[in-house]
This record gives sequence, C-alpha cells and structure tokens, in this order.
Amino acid sequence: MKKLKIKGEGFKPFEIEVREPNLDEREDLNALLYKMFNEKNGMFGPSINIIRMMTKLTDDDINNYSNDQIFQIAIEISNFVNKKKLMK
Repeated sequence: MKKLKIKGEGFKPFEIEVREPNLDEREDLNALLYKMFNEKNGMFGPSINIIRMMTKLTDDDINNYSNDQIFQIAIEISNFVNKKKLMK
C-alpha cells in the first residue's frame, strides 16, 4: 500500500492508502477515467468506482467525503498509477 496526499481547494489535505494495480486493474482504471471525463452522466460514479477498486475504503468511509474530495481522490489515484509507469 502507498500513501497518497490528497490536496484541493476548499478542504484540508489528508492521506489515503492505495494499492498497486495489476495490468487488468490498470486497464479498468483507465476506462473509468475515460468515462469520468467524457460521458454526459458525470464524474461521480466513475470516481466512486476508482476509489473502490484501488483502496480499502468502505462505502461508509467514501460517503463521509465531499464530492470535491471524492473527485480529487480519483484524480490522485490516476496520477499515481500512470506517473509511476513514466518514471521507470
């Protein structure tokens, strides 16, 4: 597990733990990111699914975060997964 610092406007920074994805999970994550930014249904559902896939947070845990925090968590997870690949 890797700790990610989540920062955003309008809330205090906090940390979450994410796990390393395997290749299939990375593919699923990137498909969710595409939906998050390109579909008319919005960002919320794909963001929740990204968090569920990559963390041990329960639905109750996730529900305690604001929408902005949820979106930022999903974006930071995406940055972590894809940035790591560039650095190798």
